[in-house]
Amino acid sequence: MDTVLDLIASFAATGEAAGLRLGMPGGEADALLGGGTGLDRPPRSPAQGMTGFKDGSLEVWVGADGTIGLLGFDRAGTDGGFLAPVRVGGVAGREHGDAVTYGVITGRLAARGCAWRPDEALTFDDQLAIRTEAEVSLTFTRPGSGSDGRGRLLANLYTSWSAPAG
Repeated sequence: MDTVLDLIASFAATGEAAGLRLGMPGGEADALLGGGTGLDRPPRSPAQGMTGFKDGSLEVWVGADGTIGLLGFDRAGTDGGFLAPVRVGGVAGREHGDAVTYGVITGRLAARGCAWRPDEALTFDDQLAIRTEAEVSLTFTRPGSGSDGRGRLLANLYTSWSAPAG
């Protein structure tokens, strides 16, 4: 069984999470998540924003075109841990309750052969960000030490249609 950290590392490296991906029709996403998410009923116009669904730390948003336009994970609570999506089978509960550090996630990316680079657009003040070759942005916050970010905690990771290409 995969852990939440496995799911997050896979998403960061591939841009897909538990079969969900950018451009997937909302109806397919709804079915994959067991139905009743509202993702099969997108907003009628871009002015109405997006239709979203959250399951644990997983977030899925569908735009007016009826497809997934934003996909990602947001840490839960103040301890920095991530929660497993309940509707996604094969993922163990909360990932040992510990925060995910820069060193842990970049180590997982390196082990997968996934390259990343600084994401200057999302790096400011106390926030550090990187973008993977799959165009997933990961943001890290304090506590931490050192300018290389190794002690920083993963706050969230997302990909979207608005993500700038390499």
